Amino acid sequence: MLEENGSGSPAVRPEIFDPLRTFVALRGRPALFVVLAETLHSRHLLAVRQQLGERSFDELDFVIDSGGGDINIAYRIVQLIRQHTQRMNACVPRYAKSAATLWCLAADRIVMDESAELGPLDPQIREQKSGGKIELVSALEPFKTLEQLRDFSLETLDHATRLIITRSGLGISECLEHSTRFVQATTGALFSKLDPEKLGAYSRALTIGAEYGDRLLSKSTDWSEGERKRVLDRLVRGYPSHDHIIDAPEMKELGFPVTLFADGEREAVVTLLKVDIEWQYGRYAR
Repeated sequence: MLEENGSGSPAVRPEIFDPLRTFVALRGRPALFVVLAETLHSRHLLAVRQQLGERSFDELDFVIDSGGGDINIAYRIVQLIRQHTQRMNACVPRYAKSAATLWCLAADRIVMDESAELGPLDPQIREQKSGGKIELVSALEPFKTLEQLRDFSLETLDHATRLIITRSGLGISECLEHSTRFVQATTGALFSKLDPEKLGAYSRALTIGAEYGDRLLSKSTDWSEGERKRVLDRLVRGYPSHDHIIDAPEMKELGFPVTLFADGEREAVVTLLKVDIEWQYGRYAR
């Protein structure tokens, strides 16, 4: 395990190696630890490439502790790892959120703690808010707004039509004409505030997550195209917020091969995560 010291070069923390060796001994196979306290970045791809070197494995544990980051980098990292091992187990002691969840889709088996969590695959977009403040927002946000406006418009149309019929005695066609004009007047201004260019850009961002997921699932599972689409629709578009918790039972319900850590394995990983390192990335232990 490496950390970045004040000079920007890696420095070894000796106290890290005991829990690493314990975990590897208990699992009986080599492991790559990627433990990040910062957003996933291109330098992490380079770090993983350096640690892999020219090694190849029959089976490898990929231990993940990350809140995610650049989904393109996440995809490149897991594709790189898969080139060096026949089988890969994604081990999640605490969390693998956002883009880090993508790593689990490439695994032959997912090993999680009972309290561990994954997250939706809707990409996060940097958006400038009022006052010039930059915030990360889900690419799903404008589409959720669109869904709410659609539902509100239909409910308003239905309510207005019934009200006009009750009070006027007009025929259904005339009532619909009046209620449609009413809906246009009340909700049209709200729809006009949606930015078509933003909708297009965010739609493409969502497609990227689904495309990467489909590529990985097509190699790590024997699922049909329809099964992969069902699962990815859920992971990319099916949750109410980007922070939504996806735990081990839910992953099982989605069809993923999930097991829980054995007690000794979990204890070794938790010991590792308790080590106070501001920024760290993994190396092999055996």
